[in-house]
Amino acid sequence: MLWRHLLAGGVAGAVSRTCTAPLDRLKVFLQVRGAEFHGLGICLKHMLEEGGVASLWRGNGINVIKIAPESAIKFMAYEQAKRVIRGNATRELYIYERFCAGSIAGCISQSVIYPMEVLKTRLTLRRTDQYQSIMSAIRQIRAQEGVFSFYRGFLPNLLGIIPYAGIDLAVYE
Repeated sequence: MLWRHLLAGGVAGAVSRTCTAPLDRLKVFLQVRGAEFHGLGICLKHMLEEGGVASLWRGNGINVIKIAPESAIKFMAYEQAKRVIRGNATRELYIYERFCAGSIAGCISQSVIYPMEVLKTRLTLRRTDQYQSIMSAIRQIRAQEGVFSFYRGFLPNLLGIIPYAGIDLAVYE
């Protein structure tokens, strides 16, 4: 039964990510290069001129690849953390205990998945000819910047994930 939930979640995540990928790319593009392009229309026009319609989905492949393991790790870690917090008791967890379990699960999943998040951002913002594939991007980034470059920005991300995952999973139940 667990595999059905993982598969359904993975497919739903992949479809929703793919449908919203142009908006995500536009958001990231404006966050990074907003000073150059004032307004959505100008930014969208630039992206289309630079890489065509397909450029609107640039970086989406890695997004789809990361969603299934991210969800699987998060929910598995959440269940494990709840068991540890509960111990031998059979009672329901208090909301603050579910919050702690969710925060722990979020930290664990982000620790594993974060390099893919960095890669997604790099692929989303790349020039059309910058990387030939996901693997070439990994090799090029590692060769030019080192392995630790895949964890740049990890601490601020983790500080945001702690309350987000805690609230998300505590409220989920």
